[in-house]
Amino acid sequence: MSKENLHAQRQKRALNIVWTAAGRYDFRPAFLSFYADGEPDLYLNSIVGLVHRHYDAEKLTAYLQNTLDKSLLGELFTELFWLGLEAAAYEKELPARPVLASLRRQHAARFLREDVDLSFQQLMMRQELAHNLKCARCREILGGKPELLNPWDRKLYKALQFTGQMRTDDIIAAMEGIIKRFFRFHWYGAPRKALHFSLSPRLKALLHKILPLHSRYGEDFAAGILLPATGGVDCGEKFFWPGAKVGRRSEAELSRLYGEPLFSQERLSGIEGKLCRGIHRHAQLWFTRETGKPQSENWDFFQQQQMWFRTELRELTRRLQNALLVHRQPMELPARSGRLAPGWVWRGVKLQDSRVFTAAEKASYADFSVMLLLDASDSRKGRQMVIATQAYLLAEALGLAGIRLAAASFFSQGGCTILRLLKGFDDTSNQGIFAYKAQGWNRDGLALRAVPELWGEIPGRKLLFILTDADPSDEQPIPAEGLGTAKNYGGLPAREDAAQGVKYLKAQGFAVMALINSLISAELVTEAAGKIYGSSYIHLQDLSHMASKVGDMLEKEIFSHDG
Repeated sequence: MSKENLHAQRQKRALNIVWTAAGRYDFRPAFLSFYADGEPDLYLNSIVGLVHRHYDAEKLTAYLQNTLDKSLLGELFTELFWLGLEAAAYEKELPARPVLASLRRQHAARFLREDVDLSFQQLMMRQELAHNLKCARCREILGGKPELLNPWDRKLYKALQFTGQMRTDDIIAAMEGIIKRFFRFHWYGAPRKALHFSLSPRLKALLHKILPLHSRYGEDFAAGILLPATGGVDCGEKFFWPGAKVGRRSEAELSRLYGEPLFSQERLSGIEGKLCRGIHRHAQLWFTRETGKPQSENWDFFQQQQMWFRTELRELTRRLQNALLVHRQPMELPARSGRLAPGWVWRGVKLQDSRVFTAAEKASYADFSVMLLLDASDSRKGRQMVIATQAYLLAEALGLAGIRLAAASFFSQGGCTILRLLKGFDDTSNQGIFAYKAQGWNRDGLALRAVPELWGEIPGRKLLFILTDADPSDEQPIPAEGLGTAKNYGGLPAREDAAQGVKYLKAQGFAVMALINSLISAELVTEAAGKIYGSSYIHLQDLSHMASKVGDMLEKEIFSHDG
């Protein structure tokens, strides 16, 4: 069956699920839900149908299109509204359809396993708030705790538990109450009465370009004030658009927030003068060292994976040691003097070739060093434990093979890109990697250009191995040129900048490889990763095949140079 026919067949199956649940076939749903492998999501498509069965679809559509969609935070509000609708429709239908409970549990387990839902992914690519709340609900469905640390998140999560007794008007009123309570805009401290900025699509799109809005909210937003995600700025002003203006923060503030600096202020200023140019001219850099304890969830997950870890570690270490051993062996080459090679004497007689001796060429292998760079943006939160364990496996195997290694993480907040050293080249333990924590954004292009500063003067070949989702995105926009408008640092412009960062490193003699662990579909990941890293990447969603795939990649790098 062709891909087109398979796609059409799956679309038809999803539609039939929706229509069956709705008990009618005279409408086209706003969206259909599919898993990462393209199969229709039976539970969520059933929920879409049940919403049409039990509620006034005309009122809901009007509310979605004429109120929520026209808001500047329309995508986020729509996601939250559907979370509420899911709870209400499930509770209302459950007495008549007990099997729904089993379908809901299956959906929750698969959602957490894959940590992505393509139907929601199509509606919002980077709505981390909504995604985190969905993860919390799935954990609760499976009998666990929501695991929401922020009190504001917990209150919002509870408010979105719409009940089966609610009617259409009640549901709309509940959503309006949520917007008023949790997303109240403040204009220099004075609350505005308007809850939504109702705009035409063209004006809304223009404002999104001029005043980039994103979906990662800091504590100041949680308090009801729409400010930059990191909160305070030294200039004493309040800004109500994320990314519109972020004051340059002092060394004291950065030290307090992220840790003591690795470099002197003089050196840091020199680095920023060299790297914070062009589209990064309004950005800051901060280099620090991780001094905290391992994240408990990282360590607990690692302990649960001991059998897998030991097996993969043995295999990857063996492959690396063998590759290095073979690469170090001297080669026997034909020569005009040296040790006589009896098997080559005929060449002198028949071919008049005087090279009948052998000379051992010294191994051209020069020791090289490796740095693991972990993308620590907030979108990695759902994969944080897996990424930390993957990085620790790589570090242990490389160390056992005798390769010098360091590890660092990077993220950006409030216009500053932070590179945090988890393990230095001279550190004997790799356990600092378990302190890896996902937070903030990721301005990949700037972080990549800053990596050599962490390497110092270590000689030999240098390999950067980045663990990422190949999806750079930052709250600080790309500055406007001339009379133009600022652009979001995301999508194609951000990927192009990251690709330039890779070229910058390669021009200085660095090899760059990527291990892609992404929440989005393989097709989109392949396109993005290819744009940034060319063919120098592998795609690993879980812990399986680490030794095989990473081993292949590292062996290729070891044998790709003569020194």
